[in-house]
Amino acid sequence: MIVVNVNRSYSRVLEGEITLQEATEGDWYGVNDAAVAQYGDVLVGVWNNRVVSVYDIVGHVRVEEGLRVRFQVKDSAEFGYLVGQPSPVGPWKAGQARPIMYADTDVVRHGDAVQVEVGDARRAVVRGYVLTVDDGGVATIIPPAGGSVLVAPAAQGELVS
Repeated sequence: MIVVNVNRSYSRVLEGEITLQEATEGDWYGVNDAAVAQYGDVLVGVWNNRVVSVYDIVGHVRVEEGLRVRFQVKDSAEFGYLVGQPSPVGPWKAGQARPIMYADTDVVRHGDAVQVEVGDARRAVVRGYVLTVDDGGVATIIPPAGGSVLVAPAAQGELVS
């Protein structure tokens, strides 16, 4: 998964000058072939540390004498739920120049917490929170003492402004 910070071009999206897809596909500097081979399955656009676009990468072309890469994409059915969620790579820090980060797609897909089978469910413990999800998709969360749980509806893919 390649995560790109579209902060510089997002205002152009909001003003209708370019599409969100164009902003995300970008002409990204410094993405080498090894990174494309290892992480180039999903492209995530982040604005203001929130996911605003997610695409499956179907190809790429080198531009500007090979120094930049422009991704060819299609909407991601699997990862569309990420739109509106916090960035999967955490926040960009003020002054951070590089607008590209990489994430292991399987970690985003399945998480990195150890999961165990418990009857007809899977269970994981993260920072003391116990999450159990059964085969029917029903989730139960037990927070640690003093912890709290926020439940939010899945994003519907709208632009975040």
